[in-house]
Amino acid sequence: MNKLIKITLLNLCIFSSALHAQVTLTWQNHTQTYPQAIRLTEALMPLMQSAYGNSDDTAAGFSSNDISSIYWPAAALYETQETKVAPLQAQRRSLIEKLTTLHQRFANDDRALLSAIDQLTQVVNSWQLGKRSPIKIDLDLARIQPPNNPLLTEGDYTLSAKPRAKQVFITGAVNQTRVVAHQAYQDVSHYVPASARIDKANQDYVYVIQADGRVIFAPTAYWNKQHQEVMPGSLLFVPFNTSLFHPELAEVNDLVVSLAKNRLL
Repeated sequence: MNKLIKITLLNLCIFSSALHAQVTLTWQNHTQTYPQAIRLTEALMPLMQSAYGNSDDTAAGFSSNDISSIYWPAAALYETQETKVAPLQAQRRSLIEKLTTLHQRFANDDRALLSAIDQLTQVVNSWQLGKRSPIKIDLDLARIQPPNNPLLTEGDYTLSAKPRAKQVFITGAVNQTRVVAHQAYQDVSHYVPASARIDKANQDYVYVIQADGRVIFAPTAYWNKQHQEVMPGSLLFVPFNTSLFHPELAEVNDLVVSLAKNRLL
């Protein structure tokens, strides 16, 4: 009985703490602060009201056009408080240190590799980071499916909800980091042919960091190729070829993928 009482009291304390937690949500240039934990539908309420023509919400900074143009498959919620971002920043520092070490090691050796490292360093430094939530962000799903309407507890959140992108981003062990036009139904190998990769690139696979947060290690060589389409707004990372002589390249690959998943779109 005492054990049951303790568990009940603990649950009540946790529930009470959640209710009194402050939640801050930012979308575009609009920030809303709530004095307690809220359901996702409540956090999205300004968007929902705007979608259904509530004039008061339009006055708050949203418009119906903002909602109708959103590409929901790529919408994401990020936790951006210091406790969530700090580990990602530490990962970035570690990655930059490893890239700097590689640059020094191959300074007189491989110009194509040096160029790829420099470009990747610039790309990684440009990312705004936040812990991406696995929650699927969708107005209708949040309203009708309880599992898609979780409780947002204390913290700072940034909502990414934008129109459908028209580009695909390519970086990593390539001759040139670039942005190319998205092509529907096109296989990933179309975006990163062998001619686009440097000698020290993995010639058989590409990481597809889909705009919806999924990471796919896609086979792209003639011997293992499987059709893999790319969502608009996705990032393609061509990994560096790893070996017993250069195990640090595997660490670089892993860090890039981890950070790319948590970059704000």
